[in-house]
Amino acid sequence: MERREALQKSLIGIAQGILGFLCSLVCIMGYYPLVPAFFAANSLLQENSFFLYIGIVLGMGYFMPLSGIVKYVIALVVIAVAIRFYQWANYRCSGIVAAVIAGVVTIILNMSGRALGSMDRMQILLGISEGILVFGATILLHFAIEWILALRIFKQVPQRGEEDLEPELGVVSESKERISAFATAVDGLSNAFTMMNRAKEPGGMESVGILEQEITGKLCASCEGCAICWNENRNHLVGKIRCMLNAVVEHRPKEEIVRKEYVTECHCYPDMVEEAILAFSRMELNQAWYKRLLENRLVIASQLDAMSDLMQDWAKGDRLLDGSNRMQLVRIAFEVKERGLVAEDVHIYENADNRRYIRAKVCSKWGGGIPSKNYRKALEKAMGMKLRLDKDARSVLTKEPVYLTAYEDTRYYVMTGVATKKKNGSTVSGDNFAMFGMDNGRHYICLSDGMGSGSRASQESELVVDLLQKFIEAGFQKETAIRMMNSAMVLQGEDNAYSTLDVADINLYTGEVELTKIGAAATFVKQKGQVDSICSTSLPAGAVVDPESEQTTCALSSGDFLVMVTDGVLEYLHVKNPVEKLSEIIRELEMDNAGAMAKELLDRVLMLTGGYAMDDMTVLVLGIWEK
Repeated sequence: MERREALQKSLIGIAQGILGFLCSLVCIMGYYPLVPAFFAANSLLQENSFFLYIGIVLGMGYFMPLSGIVKYVIALVVIAVAIRFYQWANYRCSGIVAAVIAGVVTIILNMSGRALGSMDRMQILLGISEGILVFGATILLHFAIEWILALRIFKQVPQRGEEDLEPELGVVSESKERISAFATAVDGLSNAFTMMNRAKEPGGMESVGILEQEITGKLCASCEGCAICWNENRNHLVGKIRCMLNAVVEHRPKEEIVRKEYVTECHCYPDMVEEAILAFSRMELNQAWYKRLLENRLVIASQLDAMSDLMQDWAKGDRLLDGSNRMQLVRIAFEVKERGLVAEDVHIYENADNRRYIRAKVCSKWGGGIPSKNYRKALEKAMGMKLRLDKDARSVLTKEPVYLTAYEDTRYYVMTGVATKKKNGSTVSGDNFAMFGMDNGRHYICLSDGMGSGSRASQESELVVDLLQKFIEAGFQKETAIRMMNSAMVLQGEDNAYSTLDVADINLYTGEVELTKIGAAATFVKQKGQVDSICSTSLPAGAVVDPESEQTTCALSSGDFLVMVTDGVLEYLHVKNPVEKLSEIIRELEMDNAGAMAKELLDRVLMLTGGYAMDDMTVLVLGIWEK
């Protein structure tokens, strides 16, 4: 590979030398404009071959008169020094700048004869014309050289634009098949755990039958009158024993069961009642553990299913568009170089939402610090669309290469505001929230209200929000992330360790909002002066293994607001319909600042509660605007 690259560089150098030699053949009325133009265009390359200098010198010596050689040698030296000085001062030099330098230097040298008084008007016009020719030729030659080099770089890009792969991560077809097979195996394991739970749990009548066998087998078998009782009055005795066992199953007091004497024929009846109560207590304990086992199986099955979904998404990957966008790759390489940068391993992708993004390894061409926004502008010009860099991108690019990803820019942006109030007498709020954006153009707001108040409620709601955010940022789909978070809450196994969950998923490309509620309070959408409320009746997170989440989708446009609150804001308004009252307050708020709206809304709620907070209160406001 290294030998091939060295051979290619040698061939390019030889070609530069030959073209430099041939430039001296073009003579226009005693002027040679292609010599300084070709030299200036090649001076922008990071490395110049000595063949270039040899070719230009040989051509000048063979075709030019002595006076022309002196003039153009001086011109080339001044052009080289000026371009290098500009690069040193700015860490960049575009083709237009190089063309201006070459043209100005040529005109100045041609005008030097004017200072000596030996030039007529025609020579002055010819000297200026040569400078203009040098300027235009430098731009054309620079564009041609850079495009040829870029085409050479990308000529081996495979024609597989419809394939799904990640070359920089080494994900090839075989790896994808292995990931897909592993995902199928994990999904099968999830189904196996689910099938285990289809065993029928003992019901009421079955419990009585099991108790009957255990009691009669233990007490009656050792009794001397067993044969008399069970042979003469078998059916009658079985009915009485079952009536007694039904009373045990119904958790009636022992004294009441003994007093009623369901089985009058048996002199061991009190012992029978006591043994039945002990046996039923053991059965209830076993059933509780069995139910817990079934729940844990469902939790594990849910987590395995979520992992299977994630691995299937990884196996699909994003579409690589290099093959069908080869000229755009060439334009990217050219535009990036024009801004003093170098981009390698450039690839164009399309995600599941049909949004494009470009990933490349970028560094400064001549060292120093160049703002990363210059790289973004180069990509925008090459791609013909607005782009944004990933949120963790460096702000300044240096000689050290870094990977940068530029995404198709969103149509909307959001501004958020928060207002909170702790419960009176409480040192910690039981409400927690998170607001974060993703590189795929989605913005999430998660709001959780822990059961009760104080530090325990805060820990529970914080766990819900933190887990959900981590799962989403790790690449899980929102629904999968909610299942994983709920599984973790169920596995804690603590009584009343529940928290509500309110999630808003905003698509900043379309303005569409998807609201997911698990036991959460109402959410309000303000559009063009009208306010709509979205309510929930589901159980909180952690209450059941498979929670019933309620989803609602609505479309927002520029200037609309989304208001999310916890239960404490609505429950103590002292009005007949708190939801309608809060909708009325939101409708009356005429302001475009999300933070000010959240604060004003909470202040008005506190006015209705007399300034007293009976529960933790949190108000989140999101405003959306078009860019």
